[in-house]
Amino acid sequence: MRKSQIGVIALLTAVTIALAGCSHVGEDWKAAQAADTTEAYQDFLRQHPDSEYGVPAQERIKQLAEDRDWQAASKADTLDAYQQFVATHADGKWAQEARVRIENFQLGASGQAPSPGATNATPAGAMPTVTAPMVTPPVSAAPAASNAKPAIKTAATAKPAATAKPAATARSSGGTHYAQLGAFASKASAQAGWHKLSGKHAALKSLQPHYATGSSHGKTVVRLQVGLPSSERVHELCAALKKQSQACIPVN
Repeated sequence: MRKSQIGVIALLTAVTIALAGCSHVGEDWKAAQAADTTEAYQDFLRQHPDSEYGVPAQERIKQLAEDRDWQAASKADTLDAYQQFVATHADGKWAQEARVRIENFQLGASGQAPSPGATNATPAGAMPTVTAPMVTPPVSAAPAASNAKPAIKTAATAKPAATAKPAATARSSGGTHYAQLGAFASKASAQAGWHKLSGKHAALKSLQPHYATGSSHGKTVVRLQVGLPSSERVHELCAALKKQSQACIPVN
């Protein structure tokens, strides 16, 4: 057999082995994905440490660990559990949700809602406390000179001052003084929270929710609030809810 023929045969054999090896790696990767467990991905990495699937396998192992830790933290549902989770997975998929729940625990403990200045963005749609302007009674004018002509139909021609209409947000939320009931990672979850709370507490049934969007740790946070006509009403509501173990913090 000629040397050229031997070389061709050797090359074909090498190609065949390489293709078989690639096929074997692909099959093992599909098997690991089908199992989708930490053990399956670790076993794949041991068998194919230099595979092109090495990076996605490591990323999936990391995500599975975070999901497992998040389930444990959610089941414990304590401030310490969420703080430990954030310390371990500061940039993970569930990190912001953990931070929101930490804020809820801290609000309930401190009895004070974070001021807008404490966040990186002012809550969208939040209504400031409206103070009615002071109206100074008109001062009686000095008697006019005897040769001065009296004004004709002054009272009839004078237009009454326009009455300021309350802001639409104030009407829909019930007032410009707010009580905060919780914080959420999205408006959808805040709406779900309101549905649950308003169905549970009779004091909330006649009120309308207000969703103040702000920023916490560089991420969006939606704070669930209700508006009331006065700060006194806010404190009365919070006192009633706290007796039922529901967090309620006066914002204004």
